[in-house]
Amino acid sequence: MRVKRHRKALESAVAVLMALPFLLPLLVILADSFLSDWELRQLMAEVGSFVEGRFLPLRIPPVEASLHQYRAMLLNRPEILRTLFNSTGIVIVTLAGMLMVAPPAAFAFAKLRFRGRDLLFLGYVVLLLLPFQVMCVPQYLTMDALQLMDSPLALILPEVFSPLYVFLIRQFLRSIPDSLLEAAALDGAGLVRTYVSIVVPMSVPALCVCGMLCTAKCWGMIEQPLLFLKTRALFPLSLYINEMLSAGQPEFLSACVLAVTPVLLLFLLLNDDIMKGITQMEL
Repeated sequence: MRVKRHRKALESAVAVLMALPFLLPLLVILADSFLSDWELRQLMAEVGSFVEGRFLPLRIPPVEASLHQYRAMLLNRPEILRTLFNSTGIVIVTLAGMLMVAPPAAFAFAKLRFRGRDLLFLGYVVLLLLPFQVMCVPQYLTMDALQLMDSPLALILPEVFSPLYVFLIRQFLRSIPDSLLEAAALDGAGLVRTYVSIVVPMSVPALCVCGMLCTAKCWGMIEQPLLFLKTRALFPLSLYINEMLSAGQPEFLSACVLAVTPVLLLFLLLNDDIMKGITQMEL
């Protein structure tokens, strides 16, 4: 029993040490967002006078904790709340559209047999290999032809019909036995009822994975808003933070914490389903 406890403690310690390099940037941003005014000025001066080969000191925790960054962000920059609402709206509409489009398409690729299915799915896989820098010109021309430039729909529609989510859900659905669907057909269930009553409930882990990926991607968009949006009132939070960082605004640290918090809370909320969905996908 004692050996088992020691082994579990050792495994936990190793896991924490391995996770620390990934958690360190979040801890640094969180700690720096509570820097007092004089510590923040000192940090900005050190960043401006960076010397090669010299590491900047990490202020964890700050010498004098203060909430002045958050106060300045919320009171002096009300446009941050507008960009926060813009990002939230983009994420909600994109998620709703993706969950209506991707699961039926994945079900068709995974369980239905029709002519050209494998060739069409191969096209989906090829699209996954193309980065946004390659697809941006066709997307720009398409949105311009649809007269959707300078509109949130220019950011939403490409993500709703993204082949990534179809691919991931299709790989998950392949783990569902065909005998289960055949049994439902023998009981008199039609295709729609089988999809709604059996496939969708069993696909919740995969939908959580895709929902998390979609949320993270939409929440952190920078290139897409720069290309498709011109009106500043439509800018999402990610683009506004990028402008704050470029301008050297000190409040960008607290804005980064504001941007990370919703995605982090969503991941913690759906953690079990996300892990289950990842492990059951046949990649």
